[in-house]
Amino acid sequence: MPTDDPVVSALLSGPNLARLAYIDNGRPKVVPIWFDHIDGKIIMITGPRAAKAKALAQNTSVALTIDSATPPYKVLLVDGEAALEHVEGMAPEYRPIVERYLGPAAEAYLANVLPRVKRQVRIVITPTSYRIFDFVKRYPKSLS
Repeated sequence: MPTDDPVVSALLSGPNLARLAYIDNGRPKVVPIWFDHIDGKIIMITGPRAAKAKALAQNTSVALTIDSATPPYKVLLVDGEAALEHVEGMAPEYRPIVERYLGPAAEAYLANVLPRVKRQVRIVITPTSYRIFDFVKRYPKSLS
């Protein structure tokens, strides 16, 4: 993904939720999830008993969208492959992700969550393709 593209950079660095799509028992599922972008990969953290972790262990193909909340909407659509990494305790990426999304409320949230976290699962998505829309210069083909 071209991280020097201003649309991509804004979507990856802002507090925009990703919507992760995966297959579970032959059915598509979509979940909103916090993320970070590190070294060209999209990183998400979840619990080891999460349905998405179990499903991704069976089928690593994913799609996700990251979009802005106000017009003109900016959209990053990504197809990719997910790899799961089991982590004892809190994944090191989790604190900065929480801080990015919760700001000043992050410490209270983490103080409540940290004592309960025994293990986490790092979802590492390697993008295989992407599309960018900004609805100013780049539109979906269906609108052309």
